[in-house]
Amino acid sequence: MDVLNRGFSAFSTRRAKDIAHVVFPVRKGAYANRSPVDGSSGWFGWLTNGARNIKQKVFKDDSLATNSWPENKRPFPARHSKVQLCILFFGANDAADPRDYRHIPLAEYSLNLRYLINMLRNPESMYYAPETRILIITPPAVGDKMSKETFMKYGWTYGPHKNVVTKKYAEAAVDVAKDLDMPYVDIWTAIESRVQESRKHLAAEPSLESRKDNGYDGYDEFLIDGLHLNSKGNELLYSLLVETIDKNWPELHPRHVTTSDYYE
Repeated sequence: MDVLNRGFSAFSTRRAKDIAHVVFPVRKGAYANRSPVDGSSGWFGWLTNGARNIKQKVFKDDSLATNSWPENKRPFPARHSKVQLCILFFGANDAADPRDYRHIPLAEYSLNLRYLINMLRNPESMYYAPETRILIITPPAVGDKMSKETFMKYGWTYGPHKNVVTKKYAEAAVDVAKDLDMPYVDIWTAIESRVQESRKHLAAEPSLESRKDNGYDGYDEFLIDGLHLNSKGNELLYSLLVETIDKNWPELHPRHVTTSDYYE
């Protein structure tokens, strides 16, 4: 099991394309100059969106590889011989303010998700791995007031994340999953529906008047700063994730998997 953005902050789908070539194992018999997606020759056929600055190495299927970001020398995770489950959890950073360096346009976000999936699904890809299960998680809902407060606290000059914008990225992630017939977890809708239901309940109960307005519209129940999940938000995501895994790949449910089974 592997989560593509593990160990790194400020990840977007663009940076995911950079690291994917190091995390995903190269299939046996693949040529070193072969494209992971469309079969074209040459390194620059697939080192897109800033990945040209990263030195790529091709290893045998049963090897381990390490590499690092050129700007800060932080190491990539080791590459294992076979990935059982790849979880693509992107969108929160992609949906950032256009002035924020993490921002990725919506259309590119969708294309990047498809690119990452195609790396593992396309038989012509040097990373083709039909045995690898792929699951998409949407970005979570955003608490606008909390997000604005966080940005003001740190004095960031670009604008805060906005829920109405993140919703579009969540919908795009679901569209990609449905179009490619892939399982997904819609954590945006899960949080948003619970927040809205709670607000309706509070509005209908005069006895709960004191709980109606804490300044964050109820998003603080699931978010720690308007963007990142708190303990309850993580519990919700975990329950939905395990439910989705159990429905689609019961053999990968935690009750059937030990630590030694994460990688083959």
